[in-house]
Amino acid sequence: MALLLIPVVVMLGGGIFAAIDPELARGHAQYARNFALLAHLRNGVWLAALVLACALWLLACVWLVRAKSRHRAWLSLALLGPPGFAVLAALSDRSPSAPGHAHGGQPERPPRLLRILYRILYEVLRFAVLGFVTLQLVEWADYGTAILEATRRGVALADVLAERDASSGMWAFGDMMWAACLLVLIYALWPAGCSLVARMIRRR
Repeated sequence: MALLLIPVVVMLGGGIFAAIDPELARGHAQYARNFALLAHLRNGVWLAALVLACALWLLACVWLVRAKSRHRAWLSLALLGPPGFAVLAALSDRSPSAPGHAHGGQPERPPRLLRILYRILYEVLRFAVLGFVTLQLVEWADYGTAILEATRRGVALADVLAERDASSGMWAFGDMMWAACLLVLIYALWPAGCSLVARMIRRR
């Protein structure tokens, strides 16, 4: 739930940030003071959205570490963003009810070195593939929104793309944010998706 709320918080904060225009104070007697107040309010809203998003991110990482019965030192990986979350999601479950534990509550013998190397290779490849997929999905989404905007405004698609290229830095930052959120969401839903696929295969 915390991961799902992060994009909502960022979008809501960005929408309020864009709606608050300090130039609305133009024409008032105390223009300078009102302009400064609106500018501070605008920056405060964006800062509050970022702080709330970071708090939700840390909360999601805390829940993940607790669910896997791991030491709190693993939470330092949350500072790495999506790559750190990928490592946390790849950690084995050490809870007493986990399948990898014996009946006496003691963990089984650690895997051999070859199995560890295979697991590292698998996680690196999975992160690379999912990262490429998320970036491609965001790119397709940008192109789709550009087509819709061109249709709505009645202009050529090339004109809309040229306008976005003029502010490529802002669009690149937004795309990276969306890609990061989508990648983390895929990692969070990965166990449920694998379980669903396994059930479908068993039924067939």
